[in-house]
Amino acid sequence: MPLGCRLAPRQIAISKWVVVVGLVAALVAVPSAAGAASRHASPHAKAKPKPLAKGCPAPKELPPSQPPIVVAGSKIAVFAFTGDDAEPVRRQVMRLFKSKGMKILAALRPVDSAEQYREMSATLNLVAYVDGEVTIEGNDGSATIYVRNGATGMRTASATFAADRHQLAAGLGKELWERLAPALGQACTDAAKPRKQGREPMRINAGTPLTDADTAEAAD
Repeated sequence: MPLGCRLAPRQIAISKWVVVVGLVAALVAVPSAAGAASRHASPHAKAKPKPLAKGCPAPKELPPSQPPIVVAGSKIAVFAFTGDDAEPVRRQVMRLFKSKGMKILAALRPVDSAEQYREMSATLNLVAYVDGEVTIEGNDGSATIYVRNGATGMRTASATFAADRHQLAAGLGKELWERLAPALGQACTDAAKPRKQGREPMRINAGTPLTDADTAEAAD
């Protein structure tokens, strides 16, 4: 090597040190880049669910709540319906409820307040009251049936049906029961609860429950 190109020992040592530092920096940069890529990808990755701790049972799903059941033998009062051609609709409603095992009182009249309805239900052991309105316009007819809870004295459900005026009564059936049965079932549940003692029960001349012969005669 020419004399001018020879490196001094000090320069050789510095060159070796630079090479070593460069290699170390390259080794450190590789894991750092991998970690950065991992950090960029982590927000998009789905987190794995944590396993349940030992001794902790898995949560159980609650069964769906069941609607109250209408108790066979329960007594309800069916008041006179209002409107034109209302009696055939009322008779059909009584026939439907009777077919479901309910006892019908058909001779009662409405009272004036929720308190009086509660007293009457306590006196006569009634679970509910039923009344209705019938509207006729030409050949069209509609009927709205109401259920009043005997324990609270308040209306709790209603169902409205529309049809040809000559088919209105006959059209009441399964759908009417499906729409009013939950309210009647709740009335049966409420009637089974202890009632608060109030003033003397009102005395009512309620007549007699509707018999099979009365129902058959009303249907004719």
